Amino acid sequence: MTTPRILIVDDDPEVRANIAGFLSKRLACVIVERPDGKEALELIDREEFHVVLLDQNMPGIDGFTILEHVRRHCPLTVVIMVTGLGGPAQSHKVESLGGIYMSKPISLKALLLTIERELDKRGGFSFRLS
Repeated sequence: MTTPRILIVDDDPEVRANIAGFLSKRLACVIVERPDGKEALELIDREEFHVVLLDQNMPGIDGFTILEHVRRHCPLTVVIMVTGLGGPAQSHKVESLGGIYMSKPISLKALLLTIERELDKRGGFSFRLS
């Protein structure tokens, strides 16, 4: 069984730490954090991730650019876009690009359930803590 790898990309260090802390207490997974899109793209091109959790608005490279890159190069990776902006139009855009849309403030429990559901669909993962 493979241990899932999760990449969290958000320019807010507190948001990254909160999500990483919550997930690491509930999932047996490797969590990697990056503060911006440029670093995230460089890492995605070098390493495999099963889940990429993105903020939409970041300095430099935004979440949509990363989502499109992941879809082209890592089609099986789950991409979850988290944003405080938007509504139905943003949700539609994320979903049309093959991502999952979640609005801020994010429910960490809903995020966990989404990750578990998507990894279950793909199978072959050992991610639940005993």
